[in-house]
Amino acid sequence: MTNLEREKHSVTGKRMNLLFLVIFISLAVLIFRLSFLQLSQGQELLKTAESNRYITQSIPAPRGLIYDRNKEELVRNKPAFTITFQRLSDDVQNPLMLDATLYDLFGMRPEELWNAMDPYGEKYSLGMARKVVKNANDKQVAYVREHADELPGFNVVVEPIRDYVDHNTASHVIGYLNNIPMDFWKDHKDEYQQTDMIGTAGVEKQYEDLLHGKDGTLKVEVNINYQPLKDKRTEDPIKGHDLVLTIDKHIQEATDKALASTVQDLHKKISTVKEGAAVAMNPKTGEILAMSSYPSFDPTWWIDGMTDKKYLEDFAPAEKNRALTELYYPGSTVKMATELIGMKEGVIRDPNTSILDPGSITIGDRTITSWAPNLGYVNAYSALAKSSNVYMIKTFQQLSGWRPGMTWSQLDDYYQNVMPGVVNKIMDYHKTFGLGEQTTGLDLPFENAGELDRVGDINDWAAASFGQNEKYNLMQLANYVSTVANNGTRMQPYLVKQIIAADNSVQNIEPKEVNKIPFTQDQIKVVQRGMYDVTHASYGTFNLLADYKPAVAGKSGTSETGRGTENSLFVGYAPFDDPTFAIAIIIPDNEHNGHSGSTLGPIAKAMLDAYFGYDKKPDDKKQEKSTTSAN
Repeated sequence: MTNLEREKHSVTGKRMNLLFLVIFISLAVLIFRLSFLQLSQGQELLKTAESNRYITQSIPAPRGLIYDRNKEELVRNKPAFTITFQRLSDDVQNPLMLDATLYDLFGMRPEELWNAMDPYGEKYSLGMARKVVKNANDKQVAYVREHADELPGFNVVVEPIRDYVDHNTASHVIGYLNNIPMDFWKDHKDEYQQTDMIGTAGVEKQYEDLLHGKDGTLKVEVNINYQPLKDKRTEDPIKGHDLVLTIDKHIQEATDKALASTVQDLHKKISTVKEGAAVAMNPKTGEILAMSSYPSFDPTWWIDGMTDKKYLEDFAPAEKNRALTELYYPGSTVKMATELIGMKEGVIRDPNTSILDPGSITIGDRTITSWAPNLGYVNAYSALAKSSNVYMIKTFQQLSGWRPGMTWSQLDDYYQNVMPGVVNKIMDYHKTFGLGEQTTGLDLPFENAGELDRVGDINDWAAASFGQNEKYNLMQLANYVSTVANNGTRMQPYLVKQIIAADNSVQNIEPKEVNKIPFTQDQIKVVQRGMYDVTHASYGTFNLLADYKPAVAGKSGTSETGRGTENSLFVGYAPFDDPTFAIAIIIPDNEHNGHSGSTLGPIAKAMLDAYFGYDKKPDDKKQEKSTTSAN
C-alpha cells in the first residue's frame, strides 16, 4: 500500500467514525425524546389520538311542550329519523354523484338537495354534519343504511322533533320552527348548533328562550366515512320549559272551523272574500281564549322540509296572523267610543235626546250617508242599534269647533290651529281602550300598531266618528270591546298563563290591569244598553242573536276598503249582565252593502256555543263535569 493509499484510507475511516457518531447521537436524542413524551405527555397525546378517532356531537335538548288552558297537549316532541351529510375529502366522496343518486329518494330537486348538502361550506362549516332530511320516512332510512358504503358522509340519526298534535289548529298562535338565521347563530354559538331550528313565529318565537333547552354532548367513534361505530361519554341534555296557554282548545277548534267554513262558502259567491280572523278573550282577566286567522297552515310543513312549491302555494298565503299584523278600518264598531267621548266632553248631554237621521249629512263639500236611506229619529241608544253615521258625525262636529259658513281665513286658522288638537284628543281617548297608534302588547311577535289617516281637513274627525279614518288590528278591537264589557277596566291581553321548568317548578302569570277608561259608570251603561239593543231590538243590526241565552250585546260594522269592497266586522260579549266572554270578528273584502249580521252571525254563534258548551253532546258534558269534580 502506498503512502497515498494509506492517507486516503485514514481519511475515509475518520469520516465513517464521524458519521457513526452523528447517527448514534441522533438516535440517542430520539430515544430520549420518545421516552420524555411517553412519561411526561402521555395523557395529552392520548387525548389527541382519541380526538382523531371520535367526533363530538350535540344531543338536541327536547323543546318544552305547549298545552292549552286545560292541559291538553297542543305541541309535543316525538323521536324521528334525521338523515345527515358530513363533508369528506374528495378521494372518498363525490358530492355530485351523491346528489344525483339521492335527490329523487329525498323528494327534492337536485339543486334543493345540493343546497342542503352545502358541500363547499357556503352556509355551514365543512366539519359540521348537515341535516338534509328531517323526519325521514322508512324507505329513505332503509336505503341510506343499506347502502352506507356507497354513500360516504351520509348517516341516519334519531332526534326529537316537534309534533303539532292538531296540525292547523291555532297555528298562528303556536307558530312554527325554521332554520336558525346565520346572524342569530353567530351571536348564540354557545346555545345553538348551526343546523338547529328555532321559533320563527307565534309562541314558538316569543318564548324561544324558555322553550329551547340546553343541548347535551356525545362522543361518537366513527370510521373513515364518518359513519358511527359506537357512542361514548354522554352529557345529558336539559329539556326546555313547558308552557300552558290561555287558549281553550275546544273554543279554538270551533272558531277555526266556523271561520274557515264561512270564508270558503262566501268565496264561492264573492271572489274577493279570501280571508278572515277572529279573537275571543275573557274581559275580566285579559286571557285569550281563541285566536284564529284564515287561511291557516300546518307547522309540520317546516319540520318535514319546506319545498319552494309548498311555500308559494300553501304557506305564503297563510303566513300572516290577520288578527295581529293586518290593519283595518273598524267601521261602526268604534261608535261606542264616539258616544262615550261625546258624553265626556258634554256634547251629548242627555242620551235620550233624539235627532233626525235622514240617511245623509253634508260636511263642507262632502256628503256622507248612513247605510240606510232614512233611519228616522235616533238617540244615543238607538243610534248604536241602528248604526247611525249622522248621529256620530254631529257628535264630533259639536266637539270639533267647526261650523258651516266659516270664511277662508277662519277655515285656514281652524285647520292650522284647532283641528289637529281635536283629532289628537279623539285619539288620546281611543288609546285608553287599547286602540290608537299603539299595540296591545300581547305576548306574540309581529303585532302592528294602529294607524290614523290625516288628510288635513274636516274629514279627519268626521270619518273618525264612524271608524273610517283610523286603522286597527283585530286584537285591538277585542281589547276595546272587552274594556267596555268590563265596565271600563282595561286588562292586559296575554296568551301564556303558566311556565313549568324542567325541575317542575311552576310560574303563574297573573292578570294585569292596564288602566280604567276616563268615563263614568253611567256613561258606560249607556253604550252597553245600546249594544244590547243592537242584538235584541227589532231594528238592531245584529238581532239574529236576540233569542240567545245568556243574553249577548254587540256592535256590527262595515268599512269601505277603497277597492269597491267592504270589511264586515262584529264585536260583542256575553253574558250581558256579567261578561266573561268577548269576541271580535272580521271578514275583509266582502261585497258592497253586504250585511255583517248574515255574514258573521254563524261565526259568532259557533264561538258562543263552544264557550257555553251548547255544541257538546250530553256525554261530553257529563264527562267534563266528572273531570272537573275529580280535580
